[in-house]
Parts: sequence; structure tokens; C-alpha cells
Amino acid sequence: MTTGHTVTDTIPTTRNHLQVYGGACFASGLIGVAGGLVTLLYTPAVPSDQWSYPFTTSVQWMASIGFAVAHALTALGFLGILKARPYAESRAATLTLQLAVAGFVLLVLAELLSGAIGGENVDSTAAAWVGTLFGVASLLTAIGGLVAGTVIARAGQWNGLGAWMLLASGVLMVVLVTPANVAGDVTFRTLALVLWSLTFLPLGRAIAASR
Repeated sequence: MTTGHTVTDTIPTTRNHLQVYGGACFASGLIGVAGGLVTLLYTPAVPSDQWSYPFTTSVQWMASIGFAVAHALTALGFLGILKARPYAESRAATLTLQLAVAGFVLLVLAELLSGAIGGENVDSTAAAWVGTLFGVASLLTAIGGLVAGTVIARAGQWNGLGAWMLLASGVLMVVLVTPANVAGDVTFRTLALVLWSLTFLPLGRAIAASR
């Protein structure tokens, strides 16, 4: 007999576990910011039309793994939001947060594929497929941030910046990160990703403080 429970219902919900989820989200923000700063300071080592630019292919692999870890940690953070339920049982928030988790998992895959095609030209077929995967995954994360962030802000169950930073993560993805990716300028894209990553710091704290 089925019980109607979702996958997230099997995840522990004690305060200590929520602190772990929140810590994971906070750590993802730190990794994202650090990775962005390294990218901005890195002296270009390959032509600008190479996918790994400004990194060599070996450095690109390391960067991709680091960002993949960051996205996996953010996924854990969003699972923490699903368990904390600061959105008054909204089905829309639940569904879009689940979509966001799926989006972060796809971002992990996209980052690993990005490392694998580091030597390709930015106009190659492989680059187009990986870029498309990044786009789809990013859209899913944005939907979660926009919808769930709005619902949580209205519910008023979180004190501080948590709900607003969740909402900001979605807004920044739509109005800044996505246009930066389309523009193809490394500096613009990196600064956008740094700002996006910063939202996960107060969001992580809000998750950890949930009851």
C-alpha cells in the first residue's frame, strides 16, 4: 500500500540535519565566490575561442569539479528548504523547489561535461550541447528561486534575508547570469555568477536556523 510520501519525506528533519543542509548551501556560496575570483584573476592561457578559456584544459577540469561540488551542495541546501517547509505547505513551492534540485543536479553533470570538452572550440557541436544543458538546468533553478522565494516571503515564516535571497537567486539567474552567458564575455559572466553565489550565504544561514 502506498503512503503518498515523496522522496524528501525520507530525509531527516531534526534541527541538526537542517544545520547540515544550511551549511552545505553556505559552503556552496563560498566555493562559487572563490571560484569566480580565481577566474577573474587568472591570466588567460589559451585562445578566447577555446571552451576552457581562460584556463588550460587541466585547470578547467579542476575548476569544473569544484563548481560541480558547489552545485551539489546547493542541491542539498534546497532539499533542506523542502524539509524545513517555510512556505505554508504551498504545492507550488514544493514542486518548483523539486525542479530546482533537479536543476542543480543537471548543473553538476554540465560542469563535468564542461571539463571534458575543455579543448573544444566554443562554436563546436559539443560546446552547443553542453551550453544547452547549462541553460536548461539554470532555468530550473531560477523557477525554484522565483516561485518558492515569493511564496516564502509572503508566508513570513523565515526571519532575516532567507526568503529574499532565495528570490534573488532566481532573479539574478534570469536577469543577469543568463544574459551574461549569452553574451559570452568571461568577465561579465563571472561577476554575475559571483553575485548569484553570494545569495547562498544568507540562504544557508536561514535554512540552518529553521525549526
